[in-house]
Amino acid sequence: MIRPANLSPRATMPMLVLWCLLLTGWQHGAHGACTLQQRGSVTFTAAAGEMLVPLSVNGNDATFVLDTGADRSLVTPAAVQRLGLVLDEWVGTTMRGVGGVVEHRNANPRSLLLGGIALQLRTITHDTSLTVGALRFNDSGGPVIDGLLGRDFLALFDLELDMIAHRLTLYDVRGCTGRFLPWTGDYAAVAASVPMTNALVLPMTIDGTRLRALLDTGAAGTLIAAPGIVRLGLTPALLAKDQGAAVHGVGPQSPPIRRHRFASMQIGPQITTDPLLWVAPVRLVPIVDALLGGDWLALQRRVWISFATAQVFFAPR
Repeated sequence: MIRPANLSPRATMPMLVLWCLLLTGWQHGAHGACTLQQRGSVTFTAAAGEMLVPLSVNGNDATFVLDTGADRSLVTPAAVQRLGLVLDEWVGTTMRGVGGVVEHRNANPRSLLLGGIALQLRTITHDTSLTVGALRFNDSGGPVIDGLLGRDFLALFDLELDMIAHRLTLYDVRGCTGRFLPWTGDYAAVAASVPMTNALVLPMTIDGTRLRALLDTGAAGTLIAAPGIVRLGLTPALLAKDQGAAVHGVGPQSPPIRRHRFASMQIGPQITTDPLLWVAPVRLVPIVDALLGGDWLALQRRVWISFATAQVFFAPR
């Protein structure tokens, strides 16, 4: 080792430590800055509890459900024909929804745009592959829906939802932690767990029982699934007194579903009294107790879904 002549061995080590500390501090400052870049925004339509966003697929107008509960984005067989999509001869996808399992070949759009922003998957080829599958939404007499825009594309951004103006804004977020939003006024922050790819699971308390709820903007209403039914002690005899219906979504089946009145539901500091929630003996992926859906979102003025920091922020009405 070459040592400067005017430095003794004892003096050399503190100097090296000092330079290491200075370098570490500079690097932390260089990489620790929180940056927000707005990428674009679109107006969404609220229909039967779902948020419908306009997409451009191969240059054609399409309507997709904004669906943070879906791991993969999906397009219907009818939309494949209308939008001129080519099916992949080699690759298919299996999806599980509330209506069962769907397995089809993938469709490969030439272009997929949301608010003028090109959507591409985080793959080596940056492809725009979509799963093909039927949606029971289209059987219920509402607007025709061409597909679901899921987390595979949405998680590339942070999502700001203005629930009053019906506006979705996309942000690039880098190096941020804590309460970094550009909002003024009070808002709540809830840390999410991420049990699988970009799935944001929030702590939810129903009648004093702590549950795990997947944030699902594609679900019209909050739903208590099979694990949550067990945790809450909801027996078949008790649920038999509730009004029944059929649930619609991904998959060929329509499992029985009931609406049950609870005493309270709490997300972060927000407590909702006497909530009327859906209850169905379905099992979800990831394994969670509930879906936190559009009825809860409708109670808020603004919601920020931060995939970058695994947090959800909201400002109630």
